[in-house]
Amino acid sequence: MRDQEYYNLVGAGLAFGVVLMFVLWAGVASTANASAASPVGADPPANMYLTIQLNPVTGWPQYSPANFSVPSGLVVFTIVNYDVPANWSGCPCNVTGTVGDTETVNATTYAEVPSSNVAHTFDIPALGLNVLVPGMSTVTFALDLTQPGTYTWICEMPCGADGFSGPPMGLPGYMTGTITVGGADAS
Repeated sequence: MRDQEYYNLVGAGLAFGVVLMFVLWAGVASTANASAASPVGADPPANMYLTIQLNPVTGWPQYSPANFSVPSGLVVFTIVNYDVPANWSGCPCNVTGTVGDTETVNATTYAEVPSSNVAHTFDIPALGLNVLVPGMSTVTFALDLTQPGTYTWICEMPCGADGFSGPPMGLPGYMTGTITVGGADAS
């Protein structure tokens, strides 16, 4: 009986070895195929994450971070907005300046966002960027940033007691800040 147990054990070990070799081979093959699909020297896009939340002291909506750096090249932005929906009937709601002049809102791609739920915008006038940020949403978009420098971003959606003129509109650290292109990696 000991011989039979020995042969069963050896058989199981060989079977395990064959499966392990196949798994390793499949992993190497998929890595080789993935490498072949990507151009040599191509960097993956950087990622930048922003949130819009109500400041616990003032109660005003606030982008965070307000001032940040991203590398030159392709950057994928994600903005998570915890502020409530708003209706901006006079909204210039066309997405501009992004790769493909589109953005994705909660997994749906738009070139023009409905004005019935635009709570904020993320605009960089010097780059022609206009991204709409509906209330209670996650927005993603890609920018191909080829010009190093520091740019001012603003929110053009009129919010606050006095629309465009009252806080938090135009208040650094709330609805305006800076983006430095060519700075430290954002990932």
